[in-house]
Amino acid sequence: MPTASQIEGLASSAIQSAGLEGEDAPKLATALGDLFAQVLDLFSSMTQVLPGIPAAVDPTSGSGSTAGPGMLLPPPAGGPGAAQIEALANAALRDAGLEGEYIPDLAKVLADTCEIGLTLFCAQVMVAPGIAVAGMVTSAPGSLM
Repeated sequence: MPTASQIEGLASSAIQSAGLEGEDAPKLATALGDLFAQVLDLFSSMTQVLPGIPAAVDPTSGSGSTAGPGMLLPPPAGGPGAAQIEALANAALRDAGLEGEYIPDLAKVLADTCEIGLTLFCAQVMVAPGIAVAGMVTSAPGSLM
């Protein structure tokens, strides 16, 4: 999982590429790095695979493997929703030293954007088939495709 400092470097490059300048640009990059790292950490701990992955299983032994892809449960049930993220965004912006009357608005925009990004990720990425099944339940980790 990327760290806050890794994401901060990418955010800093994106801010510069967009032509955003000023004394608070580095603070914004720091806030974005902190926020996105926290959101990814929450997502990885909260996300779930939806039930219903088809499997080819021997009825006698209960062994086999999944035969089709699975889908991830999108936010807010399968990851942090905008309401949870907004508080994190507000804290990240303020911790980075950003102040002003529009900070709550920026936090809301960042929260909504994060939730949309996670939802799109869940819609486009699937759990790969081939997960081992033993005793009629999956018995090995899956990978994303």
